[in-house]
Amino acid sequence: MSERLYELLYIARPTLQEAEAEALTEQIKGFLEAEGADVQKVEPWGRKRLAYEVDRQREGYYTLLVFEGAVAAVKEVERRLKVTDGVLRHIFVRVDEDLKRAENRKQQRAEREAKKKARQTARRAAVEGEGGAAL
Repeated sequence: MSERLYELLYIARPTLQEAEAEALTEQIKGFLEAEGADVQKVEPWGRKRLAYEVDRQREGYYTLLVFEGAVAAVKEVERRLKVTDGVLRHIFVRVDEDLKRAENRKQQRAEREAKKKARQTARRAAVEGEGGAAL
């Protein structure tokens, strides 16, 4: 199976100290690398208020990891995150399909702009040709 690009966003318990939250991030990163995933980016977003109470907690440490890996790696890491004490919530999002769609839209937009410029150039040439013939 081919490698796909994923984002993992997880919320750690606010009762963790800053060093413990960083250690949890390294632990999760280790889970991913053990499954053969290539971690491309780690973004700690810091302590933020939750939209609603989760396990009697109103805040949590948000962290985003971007990685490339197989579906089996996602399933195994998700299983491990469910039993990891410091994690309140987590979500995996496959982003390679979104990037492909965005690239296609960008290409279509560029093609439309090129056609529009070509039509405008042709119109200008036609108008200048008529104006020169009338003199």
